[in-house]
Amino acid sequence: MALLIILIILLVLAVVFFVTFPIFKRRIFSKNYNAFCDRKIRVIANKNQLNFLSNFKLNLYGEEDAKIDHIIFGRKYIYILTNYYFDGDIKGTSDNNSWILNKRGNNGSEYIDNISNQLSRKNGVFSSKISANPELILPIAILNNDCAINVNGINNNNTFVIHYSSLKKLIKNLESRDIADIDSEKEKNIYENLVNENEER
Repeated sequence: MALLIILIILLVLAVVFFVTFPIFKRRIFSKNYNAFCDRKIRVIANKNQLNFLSNFKLNLYGEEDAKIDHIIFGRKYIYILTNYYFDGDIKGTSDNNSWILNKRGNNGSEYIDNISNQLSRKNGVFSSKISANPELILPIAILNNDCAINVNGINNNNTFVIHYSSLKKLIKNLESRDIADIDSEKEKNIYENLVNENEER
């Protein structure tokens, strides 16, 4: 009888563990998501011998849109990247002002701002700041892999909303486009100016 009770307790504990472990795992990952993306992007930049900058803020009256989590200085483009972690799935269309976040675990849904629009605004401000052609600046939103992206019409206008696992391939494809390289000296000056500005804050 005692053995049966012990087995039942162990079974209950095992069930509780397997049910709650994914929840705690996602919670821990969400808190460390920015650091995770920083490490992943740093590896991509280093392997391709590209300059890289993290946590850059534009002077835009304190608006969240002014924050750029990462900048990669490619040979064809300058990539400005923003991290997004969603505990659920997103859906909508590229021309809607808002998208819908369906929260995980039947916890309802809520509207979120159209990420593509945020990227476009950020691109406009950043390209103006560095006096560069906006077409040479590619903004990318990096989402967690377990967030399904059910949004029609995205990734068509040089703004990208992707999973972090797709970033390496995307950068490789964009850098292989048959266009002229960015002037290396000008890009170097942009990079150095941004580094100095970041260090002064």
